[in-house]
Amino acid sequence: MRPTLARLVRVIPRSQVDPAFRTVPGPTRSDVPKLSLIEILLKRKEEAGADYPTNIRIEGLESRSALKGLPRDVRKSVAGMLKEH
Repeated sequence: MRPTLARLVRVIPRSQVDPAFRTVPGPTRSDVPKLSLIEILLKRKEEAGADYPTNIRIEGLESRSALKGLPRDVRKSVAGMLKEH
């Protein structure tokens, strides 16, 4: 008989697991706005001051008109990459 995942996995009731080993994810609140990636990086840059690497440049997309000269299919993919979730 070959070992399969169903044979190797054993389900343990929560009552047998030590509470110190349980990881509880933090609550997520939709009313608190999350910082965007650019805001986080700018904050790190301010905190680091002169120690921040000079070869890293942080720029946001100013407007959609910056994508105006691109072909339509490329424009959609580039806009999707620049969009933050």
